[in-house]
Amino acid sequence: MSGHSNVSEKTRIAQALGAVSEKQMQTFRIPRDLVTFLKSEAARGGRDLTAHVVRCLEGIRTHFGLPEAATVRLEADRKRLGMERYEYLLHTLFQRSLEIREKGAGFDAPGSGESDRR
Repeated sequence: MSGHSNVSEKTRIAQALGAVSEKQMQTFRIPRDLVTFLKSEAARGGRDLTAHVVRCLEGIRTHFGLPEAATVRLEADRKRLGMERYEYLLHTLFQRSLEIREKGAGFDAPGSGESDRR
């Protein structure tokens, strides 16, 4: 990933946070294997650890930047099911796994045929 796209990623995170001028320092105790995983994922995406963790948490908070029309529906569904955000995310991933079991991995990837019919 180039430095330019890393800067734009940081800019998007700052905008998503409402361009908060004051940042709060917070300390968490995290198992070593989780820290190793997070650092690896951050490096793979060309981000520092803090930017990566903020991106993940902000994604959960904002439905990963989906359009408002989608987030309104997802929030209504989540509330109707009586689930917290984390549980709802698990639920939606499980639903996707059922589709994959039925149709095969990457069934809706560009050029896979099914996605071309949409």
